[in-house]
Amino acid sequence: FFFSPSERESDFSLQAAHLRPMSAPRTVKCWAAAKPKAALEEVCMEVPSLGPHGVELRVQFCGLCGSDVHLINSDGGYADFTGFAVGKPQVCGHEVIGIVTAVGEEVTHVKVGERAGIGWQNGACHECEWCKKGDEQLCASVKATCCEGNVGAFADYVRIQDGKFCFAIPEACDSAQTAPLLCGGQTVWTPLVQQTKDGDKVGILGLGGLGHMAIKFASALGREVTALSGSASKAEEAKALGAHAFVAHSDQSQLDALAGTLDFILVTLATTQTVDFSKFFPLLRPRGTICFVGMCPPITADVFTLGFTMNNITTSNTGGRKEMESMLAFCAEKGIGASVVLRPMDEVNACLAELESAKHAKRFVLTRD
Repeated sequence: FFFSPSERESDFSLQAAHLRPMSAPRTVKCWAAAKPKAALEEVCMEVPSLGPHGVELRVQFCGLCGSDVHLINSDGGYADFTGFAVGKPQVCGHEVIGIVTAVGEEVTHVKVGERAGIGWQNGACHECEWCKKGDEQLCASVKATCCEGNVGAFADYVRIQDGKFCFAIPEACDSAQTAPLLCGGQTVWTPLVQQTKDGDKVGILGLGGLGHMAIKFASALGREVTALSGSASKAEEAKALGAHAFVAHSDQSQLDALAGTLDFILVTLATTQTVDFSKFFPLLRPRGTICFVGMCPPITADVFTLGFTMNNITTSNTGGRKEMESMLAFCAEKGIGASVVLRPMDEVNACLAELESAKHAKRFVLTRD
């Protein structure tokens, strides 16, 4: 499935890439894990020809997401979706911004030479109930950019066959700061716009890569934001991001003072450790909602007690194309981007190690020349 970089075809100019026949496969230089938990190695792999609805990008920026770690490690429920599961290496990368280098004849919304982005999802049927409602992420035929053997954007070029999941990037958006929004940002944007309203008191639990984007969005959307973290040292950082209040949930007295005040809690924690979420349910007002977007182990809830306050436990994932488009337009209008740390793509292994060992309110973005 791959061969050494020395065997790779020479790079194409933008014009040459555009003129390349759509029926021809392309050889890409990429960073792949040959087996679960293996270090990524730079190799060359062949990606399929573009069909009439396909789009190809020359990768410039690619965000590093927690899902990439889970795919490479083949853990956290991701094992069945890896390249390994279908006998291929795993090539991650699904928060990509680059330059369009080729399009199929049916693609009209992005053009060669323009800047565009691709997120977690790269395909759907567009015919089912959920697609017609704009919830393509719920389609039974959903496809993901770097799952099930698809070659993701830890590469020089990335191709998708359903160009509807390639999005024009507004001129006002910074490429590096926008890349993490294409998965992580959309993941927190969707529940905030679908499940909260102006003036709601919203708690953001967890101040890592997802949490910092959630605070920025919730504040800009007009929600009253309380940041919830186990570390009191994060108070100033949370308020700088836009939080109106900060609560250290390791301090029971602070939790008691917050009891019964929040309309919505967004859980952005991503962990394989068991977490006792029972202490957060009392923070909700009657009919309040706690929504999980971070990948956590199974939770338990006292349904009898929750029944008295009619609280809701929900989940959310990425979002449909309409959420991606509305998020990008909102970010362009408000000047919002992720807080990022830029690293060259050949430092991807060091970044993955740091991502696993450290929790901070920034997202790594890998860059290519």
